[in-house]
Amino acid sequence: MSTALPVISPRERQAGGCCEAPVEPDLTAAAAVELAAVVKALADPTRLRIVDTLRKAAPEAVCQCELMPLFDMSQPALSKHLKVLVGAGVIGTERRGLWAYYYMLPGATEELIAWLKK
Repeated sequence: MSTALPVISPRERQAGGCCEAPVEPDLTAAAAVELAAVVKALADPTRLRIVDTLRKAAPEAVCQCELMPLFDMSQPALSKHLKVLVGAGVIGTERRGLWAYYYMLPGATEELIAWLKK
C-alpha cells in the first residue's frame, strides 16, 4: 500500500529567517485549551471505555455501582477517571442519595468531531 506524498510548494526565504507560514490555525488559543481538555480526558483507554459504556446506555444514566464490575480497578480509581471526564465536560453527573449517576452530555464531543473533520 503506497501513501501519497504531501505537496511541497516552492517558498522564498525571508530576510532574517525562514519563510512566511502559508496558513494560520483556525483555533484560537482559548479554543485550543478547551479542545485539549477534551482530548486529554479521552486520551486514556479506561476513560474511552467509560465513555463508550455511557454512550451505549444513553439516554439512561448509569450508576457508579453499575460501572464498577466493568472495570478491574478500585472504586477510588474509577471515581478519579469519572471526575476527569466530568471536569472536561464530556459526561455529566447527578447525585441521588448515596449514589452518583453518570451520563453523556449532549454535544460534548461534537466540537472535537467537527474539528477533526475539517
